[in-house]
Amino acid sequence: MTIARLAALPRPVPVVLAAALLVSLVLALRLPLLDPDEGRNAEVAREMSADGDVVVPHLAGLPYLDKPPLLFALAALSIRAFGATPLAARLPAMLAALATLLLLARASVRLEPAGHAARATALTAAAPLFAALSAYVIFDMPLTLCVTAVWTGLALEHAEGPRTSRRAAMFAAVALGVLIKGPVMLAWAIGGSVAAACLLRSARALRWLGWAPGWAIVLALAGGWFALALRRHPEYARYAFVEESFERMTSGSFHRDEPWWFVPAVLVGGALPWSLATPWRAPSSVGARVAAGFALFALVFFSLTRSKLVTYLLPALPALAWWAAEAWTRAGAARGRTAPFSPAPLWAGLLGFTPLLVVLGAGPLEYRLPIVSGAPLAAAIARAGGGTVRYEGCYSPGSDYLRGAISTVVSRDGRELTSNYVLRYRDRLETRGEWRLIDSAAVAPPAAIVVRPSAAPVAPGRRDSAFFTDSRFAASRLAR
Repeated sequence: MTIARLAALPRPVPVVLAAALLVSLVLALRLPLLDPDEGRNAEVAREMSADGDVVVPHLAGLPYLDKPPLLFALAALSIRAFGATPLAARLPAMLAALATLLLLARASVRLEPAGHAARATALTAAAPLFAALSAYVIFDMPLTLCVTAVWTGLALEHAEGPRTSRRAAMFAAVALGVLIKGPVMLAWAIGGSVAAACLLRSARALRWLGWAPGWAIVLALAGGWFALALRRHPEYARYAFVEESFERMTSGSFHRDEPWWFVPAVLVGGALPWSLATPWRAPSSVGARVAAGFALFALVFFSLTRSKLVTYLLPALPALAWWAAEAWTRAGAARGRTAPFSPAPLWAGLLGFTPLLVVLGAGPLEYRLPIVSGAPLAAAIARAGGGTVRYEGCYSPGSDYLRGAISTVVSRDGRELTSNYVLRYRDRLETRGEWRLIDSAAVAPPAAIVVRPSAAPVAPGRRDSAFFTDSRFAASRLAR
C-alpha cells in the first residue's frame, strides 16, 4: 500500500498498525526460536535459501513434504537478505499480520459506518493469539491473510457486485493458501462461503466459487507446484490428501484430539478480554454476516475434526473481530456515541490487555523459553570452538539454523526430525538414494562435537569432553 493510501485510512488505523508492529518486534527480537516448530520451519527455510530448491523443501538434507513450500520460500528470501536470525525467519508472519489488518481496514471503510475500521483492526491486533503468532515461524498467520482476503472480497462482491479483478485476487488468495498449508485452504474458502450464504440467506455468496477462470488460477499456481513435486515424489499424492488431510481430520493418528469445548475455549481465550466484554448480537450488515459465517464455520469444522491445535483457529479471529466491531458500533450508536474508541476507559482496558501481557511476560518468557529452544546449544557450540556436529538419538533444528550448518543425524527412522513424511516414507527415500540419516554412530562420518539426549548414558571407554547440558541435550567435544 502506498503512503497516500495509508494516509487515507481513518486516523486511528495507522496508530493500530504501528502498535501491532511494535508488539511483533518486541516478541521477535526478545524471544528465541522454539523447537520443534519454529526451529524446524526456520531450518527448512534456511536450507531452501542455501540449495535454491523451491519445489521440495528439505530438513537435515531430507525432503520435507509435511507442508507446501510457500512459507519456506518467503522465509528463505528474508534469510538471504538479513541472515539466519530469529527476526529474519519471523518476518513473513509479521508482514502477513500487518497485511491482514490493512485488508480489514480497507474493506471496512467501504462497507461499514465510521468507527468500524478502527475497531475491527484494533480488536484483531489486541487479540492475544493474533499478537503472539504475528512473530512466530508457522503457517497460520500467512494462511490468515489468505482467508481474510477471501471473506473480505466476498463481502465486497456481495455489496458492490462482482468484479473480475477482485475475483482473480480471491482465487489467487486461495491458491497461495494452498501453497502455504495445503487443502485446508479449500475448506476455509468453500465452507466459509457456504456458512456466509446461510447467514445472508442468499446463494449469491456462492457464485464466485463457480467462476472458472479463478479455478484455472488455482490449478496453475497450486496445481503446477503439486505436479512438479509429484514427479519427484510420486507417493506425495497419497500423503498430502489421504494421510496429511483426510486422516488428520477423521482419525486420532496424530494424537491431537481434544474435548468438545476446546474450539470455543480457544476462540474465547484467544480474543480475551474483548471476546467476553463485547455486547454480542446477531450480525446485521453484509460484512458482519460474511465475517460471522467464516467464524462459525471455524467453530463447527474444527470441532468436528479429530486433529485440533490452538493455531488452527487463528484465521477466524479477524472475522470474529469484524463481527465484534459491528456489535460495538451499534451499541455506541444506540447511546449516541460516534468516537471510534468510546468510552475511553473501557477501550483502554480492552486494547491494553495484550500489550501489557507482552511487557510483563516478555522478561519471564525470555528467561524460561530457552529450555525449549536450540539457541543455548548453538551458543555453547560456538563458545566451544565450533566444528562439525553429530546428533545421536536427538536433533535440534533451531541450533542448526542459528549455526548455519546441516549436522549429521544418527537415527534409524528419522523420528527426531518430527516429520511424518520422513517417518512414513523412509523406504521410498532410501530406494531413491535420498536418505541422509545414519543408522549407527559406528558408521557415522567424523565429527568434532557429539550431541545426545541429556538422559542418555555415555558409552564405557568414551573420552569425550562435555561442555553443555540442559534438560534436553548433552554436548561433548570428541577426543581426537
